[in-house]
Amino acid sequence: WLKPSGLKQQRLVRCFVSVWPSVVRPAGPDTPNSNMADAEDEMPACDPALREKMRKVHWVPLESNPEVLNKFAYQVGMPESWEFVDVYGLDPDLLAMVPPSCVAVTLLFDSSSANIRKFKAEQRASLEASGQKIAPELRYMRQYVGNACGTIATIHSLANNAEALGLPPASPLGKFLAETQGRSADEFGAMLVDATELHTASESSAQGGQTAAPEATADIHNHFIAFVEKGGDIYELDGAKAFPINHGPVAGSLLETAARVIKANFMEKDPDSLQWNMMALVKGE
Repeated sequence: WLKPSGLKQQRLVRCFVSVWPSVVRPAGPDTPNSNMADAEDEMPACDPALREKMRKVHWVPLESNPEVLNKFAYQVGMPESWEFVDVYGLDPDLLAMVPPSCVAVTLLFDSSSANIRKFKAEQRASLEASGQKIAPELRYMRQYVGNACGTIATIHSLANNAEALGLPPASPLGKFLAETQGRSADEFGAMLVDATELHTASESSAQGGQTAAPEATADIHNHFIAFVEKGGDIYELDGAKAFPINHGPVAGSLLETAARVIKANFMEKDPDSLQWNMMALVKGE
């Protein structure tokens, strides 16, 4: 991506930060272990052996690439009439290139950014003091599996649109969602550790990108999150945060609203960063 401010046109290019955070290259993997530290500090109260197990579980990161997310999503149950596609920019003309059936948006960003981390801490303190409305039907999981944020962003996108997608109950994700129904965000995230079918699909998909997949334990500094609509509001779903973020009513389309939220809460907070990537979950045309 190019910076959103001071430019007549905003164009997004698929990019990633490798294990060397200063190196930007085309199309690559996602999740930071640095964000896992935030989640581990608040691991759910459970058997000490389970807590120790969660600290040691790492999955191979998914590349920020529609083909990779689609491969994983199809393996776990997403009907082939739906797909993830690139979002090429925030200008209205570029957003209009995305089919109007968008039901979820993913964002990849540099979570090691001091500006972003400062804003996230201030945002959390403000919401803990003021509270927020959370739709009871929202599906949200904490991230306790290292380097799994691309997988979790995809799960968040599918789980919160299972009915619209026609997700089969007997599919790997359909069964996992049934098993975790009514669980807390902590329990939901902890149960991913033993979700063998999802793990197998994620590992298989991670090997199919445009670049060589890193080791599961690699220290990656980019992070995937998702945006979905529930009850008329747009929610930011980041498994490394303590809770989902309600950004208020959807105005226009979900994609347009997500673009405004991302620009205000991410890009404008770190205007010098070029490390951004968006994808949309849409019905194929």
